[in-house]
Amino acid sequence: MLDFLPFQSFPSAEAAQPLLALLRQRGIPFETATDTGEPVFNPAFTFNNTYATFVVKLHGADFEWVRRLQEDANRDALAALSPDHYLFSFSDVELFDLLARPEEWSPLDVTLAGQLLRQRGRDVSPDAIRLLRQHRVAVQAQPERNNTGRIRLGYLFALLGGFGAIFMGWELYSHKKTLNDGRQVPSYPAHDRVHGLRIMTLGVASFIIWIVVRLWVLPQ
Repeated sequence: MLDFLPFQSFPSAEAAQPLLALLRQRGIPFETATDTGEPVFNPAFTFNNTYATFVVKLHGADFEWVRRLQEDANRDALAALSPDHYLFSFSDVELFDLLARPEEWSPLDVTLAGQLLRQRGRDVSPDAIRLLRQHRVAVQAQPERNNTGRIRLGYLFALLGGFGAIFMGWELYSHKKTLNDGRQVPSYPAHDRVHGLRIMTLGVASFIIWIVVRLWVLPQ
């Protein structure tokens, strides 16, 4: 069974209605969720507060298709744009960067960027855009480096009692990130995930030993 992954976030449910209408019209399966902005605990021992957002989720395989449908749906709106729209001042490099990161911009901006580049004589064919986004995904798929400090801290936590190490090890071992094409890949390189598994195992063992000492050894 395919998982639904976050595709696009909106400040409200009303703002998401054009996308939802498009999905219903095309019969594309989707789910919605609301991020309430409540503090959420993560294994890195930080609490994140975010503003409430309305999230539309799709199957990863539908990401590119839906982006193309959004671009097509917004072409008619381009004629009504003001001539002082901010994208008219973007350089070619900035416009290509926008096309490589469609999830960070509105569908209308993505469509306008492609039109501006075509007017400037640049190659924005479907194949060129696909290669551009594939390169972006390849860069995005690279695992996070320089985790030495986190690994050392995880082993230290394992020696000091284990509970914190369990969460830190689990995060290093199992955490994944969603790419622009909908795929999920490990966030950390293989050798760091091995350390994560070791930290988690040592943390569990250390925590059990700590409980035994606390409940049975110290009272005696």
